[in-house]
Amino acid sequence: MDSYVGKPLPRNPLALAALYKEGLGRLWQNQKQAADALTRFGVKREDVNRALRLSSMPADALMLFADCGINGRTARELIRIERAIGRAALEERAQAIAKEGKSRTELVQLLDDQSPVPPKRRRTPQVDLPSIRAQQYVNGIATNKWSTMTEAAKTEGWGKEMLFKSTMLAGLPPAITSLFEQKRFSLRNGETLLALVRTLGISKVTQNARKLAEQPGRRSSEQILNYLAGGPADADCKVKVQLVGDKVTFSFSFKARATRRDLVDVDQLQSLASFALGNLVELGRR
Repeated sequence: MDSYVGKPLPRNPLALAALYKEGLGRLWQNQKQAADALTRFGVKREDVNRALRLSSMPADALMLFADCGINGRTARELIRIERAIGRAALEERAQAIAKEGKSRTELVQLLDDQSPVPPKRRRTPQVDLPSIRAQQYVNGIATNKWSTMTEAAKTEGWGKEMLFKSTMLAGLPPAITSLFEQKRFSLRNGETLLALVRTLGISKVTQNARKLAEQPGRRSSEQILNYLAGGPADADCKVKVQLVGDKVTFSFSFKARATRRDLVDVDQLQSLASFALGNLVELGRR
């Protein structure tokens, strides 16, 4: 064995266990020999031992982590739990747990008979929300607190560029802005949205927004932005938009299936990009 491709073996105990069993009697005779042979991959004797103990656990417990995977830390926690409650109790608890929508940490907590602690969600400070800043500016104009954007920024210590972008976002059609939960709509999301409008044109973004509004369901700001960038997703292709610095990038992701048609060629990609990003009113713009 000259190479190993994938997550580092010490952090992928199930892969390490499978590798050990595959080489047993052929490449090594015991755990120590296996660890010596795999030293160049950062593997130690205790890693091999832990991996084998994990792989012998009830299948129901291991299957809980089919989506999120098991790393070294999770393996140690599972071994600790099995040692404390026994194999039969671990299997019984695993069978009573629905893994859908749960993180690796939550699954371990449930197996340990603890109430999962919901992860802390990072919230954008209200003062930095574009909708809040734009409303503060409008209120200041209405009460004669300031008469210009420059004066408002100087009086309150706001960044003038941020204030300018916030007012631009507030001026977008309600068909677009109503899609977003304003309490979680950051300035960074707003900058991406403005980049979309500048790139595709307001008519194309508004058209996609109206189509999305007809579809029920809760979506993140990122999912909404991706839809606004590409419209309805094709079964084999999804469009993703990303703003890095002052450059907006559109990415096309394809599902490759060996039993279906060829993935895509250059001409197809050009047609797809033209269809997804094409402007309705501003199509002739240069």
